Amino acid sequence: MKVVEVNYWDLVGRNFNGYDLHLKLRENGIDAKQIVMDKRSDADSVICLKHSWMLHEQVAHYEKEHSISNLLMPYITELKRIEEFQNADIKHYHILHNRMFSLYDYPDLMKGNSVWTIHDPWIVTGNCVYPMTCEKWRTGCGNCERLDEIYYEMEQDNTNFMWEVKRKVFREMNPHVVVASEFMKRYMKESPLTEHFDKIHVIPFGVDISSYHDREELADENHIVIGFRADNAPVKGCEYIYEALRQISDKDRIFLMTVGAGVIPEDIRKMYKVQEHSWINDKQGMIDFQEACDIFIMPSLAESFGLMAIEAMAAGNAVICFKGTVLEDITNAPICGSSVEYKSSSALAYEIERLSRNPREIRQKGRMGRQLVEQKYQFDTYVKRHQELYESILKESLDGKGKRYE
Repeated sequence: MKVVEVNYWDLVGRNFNGYDLHLKLRENGIDAKQIVMDKRSDADSVICLKHSWMLHEQVAHYEKEHSISNLLMPYITELKRIEEFQNADIKHYHILHNRMFSLYDYPDLMKGNSVWTIHDPWIVTGNCVYPMTCEKWRTGCGNCERLDEIYYEMEQDNTNFMWEVKRKVFREMNPHVVVASEFMKRYMKESPLTEHFDKIHVIPFGVDISSYHDREELADENHIVIGFRADNAPVKGCEYIYEALRQISDKDRIFLMTVGAGVIPEDIRKMYKVQEHSWINDKQGMIDFQEACDIFIMPSLAESFGLMAIEAMAAGNAVICFKGTVLEDITNAPICGSSVEYKSSSALAYEIERLSRNPREIRQKGRMGRQLVEQKYQFDTYVKRHQELYESILKESLDGKGKRYE
């Protein structure tokens, strides 16, 4: 069986964008390749889609200027010229709306034996990645209050236009769709744009638990290491972390470690010892980061899954999140994770301080979290379920042609 995984990047988000998946499939004897626009690895099995960065930036600028997104990207022709794409038995698409292909080309992409992993709700909205409390995605968007949406800023409100484009395009499609959570499946089934999709497969992301050490004790019970993703996107909730950290009284017990490109406020730097890391693409580097933490804070206002929470639990961290988000379910709070009142910095501060003074509970939650990952979020299971899906699609296709899949 020949498989191609298609995504914008290879190493950025490698755990969930097809890169690690295609490597594991190759270990399993499957002829798997990945096709990307921005190749950062040296893997021979990753193919870079030919394109002009100058043209790419011009198109992106034009789209931004006219308050549209992912309508004019011209790369489907180059994709179809790639021999490995032409010969693939299964074509698996990942994050397509990262200025890689035009929405108008989606029906063509989804022809044949295709799989589409939908990573976030942008697909069912007029523009935003996460609607959060807004319900306009159900009725056509328009009169949007979040035109400054990060990555998809609009100068004028074209959210209804974009929503209608998606409705027209998706009406022509009914692909095999993979989502990582029941949370995302509900979006697909409740949206007027995708409610007709009837081949939705829930396959949670996973991690290689054997790559993480099974820690028995904290490195130093008198100094607790708290990690989080530093990100300027409001949806990641860092403003609540910083406000919570300002409220904590016993600051000397806490050491902060961050990953990501977000800006740490100057007063936080003065209050705490902080070790900052930019985004870590190296797999072992991210594991080392997680294993250095005791508590991992993830107060996202919305997520479609929350892979970093799984990685943190695999490393034995106690994870803190907000109630009412998918993370509360993913971390099995309050048994493994801790969930606090939504958008409450004071509740977050209380839980950080409470846990930091209870090393035994940190270890207990860490052990329970690791056991949860072993039971539900193993990378081998993630790969196995994809392989089974590919095989079932190929078998069905060959049966329809009077052939046998062996």
